[in-house]
Order: sequence, then structure tokens, then C-alpha cells
Amino acid sequence: MDQAIPPIFVSRKSKILADLATPDEEYTDASPKGSVDEGIRDLIEDINALPGLVTTSSCAGRISVFLEGRRENAAADSSEASEQRKFVPSGGKGAGKWLFVSHDPLDIGREVGGEGKRQMSLHEVFGMVPGDGKPPSLHTTQGHSQAPRLVRFHYEPMILHIMTANLHHAQPVLSAASSSGFRESGLQGLRCLEGDNGPSPIVAVRSAGLALESIIGYCEDNDSESEEPIIRSLVSEEYIQMLVNMSNERFTVNAERKERFRTAVMRNCSAENSSGTAKTKGKTKAGWENPEQRRERKRAEGLARKKMLESQATRTGHQDTEGEDQRVGGILHSLDT
Repeated sequence: MDQAIPPIFVSRKSKILADLATPDEEYTDASPKGSVDEGIRDLIEDINALPGLVTTSSCAGRISVFLEGRRENAAADSSEASEQRKFVPSGGKGAGKWLFVSHDPLDIGREVGGEGKRQMSLHEVFGMVPGDGKPPSLHTTQGHSQAPRLVRFHYEPMILHIMTANLHHAQPVLSAASSSGFRESGLQGLRCLEGDNGPSPIVAVRSAGLALESIIGYCEDNDSESEEPIIRSLVSEEYIQMLVNMSNERFTVNAERKERFRTAVMRNCSAENSSGTAKTKGKTKAGWENPEQRRERKRAEGLARKKMLESQATRTGHQDTEGEDQRVGGILHSLDT
């Protein structure tokens, strides 16, 4: 397989690295945070230093609480209506909204207030008010049932997208991801292998096994657009505490897998580069061999030479002995006569 890095990939990588080099106060991206997570920055720098690889998007792992966007009526079966059913990170009418996002384990002991400080409840942290635990009923609008807007608690492990120069460069990344626990990793579709500008396969490093999701509330929409909607909880404070504790434990497992992946991808890519160098030298110089092969060849030649000398010495000894026997035999024969 061709190992050469296409010029189009070099151009794409240069542009991505230029964007990442933008100062933090000026850099923005499409994520809720708007910048590269601190917990994955070192890994991204290590990967981007490797030839044939560059990261395109990433998340170190996070806890999030998300309010769904308002859904269209089931009767609206047009393509335009279906396009409006998008859960986007910004607020606004008909759009979803992030109530809480953290890329680090959540410290429960938050305090609020002045002199009489008290511990902040998780309901308050997530912008919800306690409820009675009963699910919301369907609201009827103009003869159509409208589904409630649910609040979802998520824990999501690390996800990383890595653009590669070709399939040869993608293989060690996939191997490292699988061996380090990110077993749902794979190529991000096959369209990346097509196009007039040349293929640049994208590897998605991900693991669904660590993910956690639970519905914890819903939104009570008000008829008045001037008032903020009430976001009411469906679960107890203790239940949310359990979800947070589980997520904090998964942050630890996620960090271990992330470090294993970093070690594996650096090792695999270094091995590939060494192998590629040897193959290239073999093509340009006939009979090229690596140091280990040379040591084995020299050892075999030395043993063969030693065996040959021993064989020659043995034959020479036999010839000398036979000559001496013949000379003595001749002398004795002359004395007899």
C-alpha cells in the first residue's frame, strides 16, 4: 500500500494546525465550550506531531445536562419541518439548550450564599426545580399531541476524530484505539475515501461502553413568551447524586484508557515509520539489512568459516599421518630385503 503523504493532506493539516495555534482568547469552535478541552490538549499535540495524522475534533469526556428542543407536530410531514427538528447547543425558540456542561469530575460540595453559606443542591446546579416524580402528560395543541421537552443527563467518554493521509496511516490508529478500550472506533464513513481533492480517511476513536444517559426532568412551557419556562425534575436529589458519582468514576476509567491510547498510538506509529524506512532503503539499495539481520548474518558466516577451518585441519592431519605410515613401511621393507 502506498505510504506517501499526498500534498492535499499536507495542505489540510497545515490549515488545521494554523487554526489550533490561534490564541485561546480568539479561538472558537462548534462545541459548547468553544475551545479545545484542557484534558485532551497534550494528546492532541502528540498526535499532530506524527506524520500522516491530524486531529479534526475532540472531547476529553464530559458530564452534561441537556434540554431538548421543541418538536414539530407529527402532522407536519414536510422536509422543511423535518429539517427544523434539530437539537442545537444554542438557546432560542424551537432549539435545545445546554443546562450544564463539565469536562471534569463534578465537585458536589458547591457553596452558595453570603455569611450563611450552604451546600448547593444538584437541582440548583442543573437549573431544575424538584417535582413530584410524575411524568408530564401530553399537551394538545390544535388537535395534535405535543410531546414534552425532556431533560437528559449524559456522561460521555473521550471521542477523538483523526484525519489520516491514507489507509496505511489509519491502520495503527485503529489498532491502538481497539487495544486501549475504545472498541467502537472505526472509519467515519466511506465518503472520506472519495472526492476529487483526494482521500483523507478520518478515524473516530470512541467507546460507547462508558457512556451513561438518563432522563431526569422535563420542561413546563409557559403560554407567555416573556416568562422563563419551568424545568421540573422527575427524580430525587439522591438519584442525581448517584448519576454524578457513577460519572465521576467513569472519568477515572476514561483517563486510564486515554493514556493507554496515547502510548499505543505513539508506539504503533513509531513502529510503522521504522518499517517504512527499512522498506524504502531496501528499494534504493539492494541487499540492505537492519542491524539485527546483519548480526545474524555475521554470526552464521563466522560459524561456517570456523567449521570449514576445522574440516581443513582434520583433512591435513589425516594426510600427514598416512604419509608417515608409508615412509616407515618403506624403511622396514628395505631392511627385510
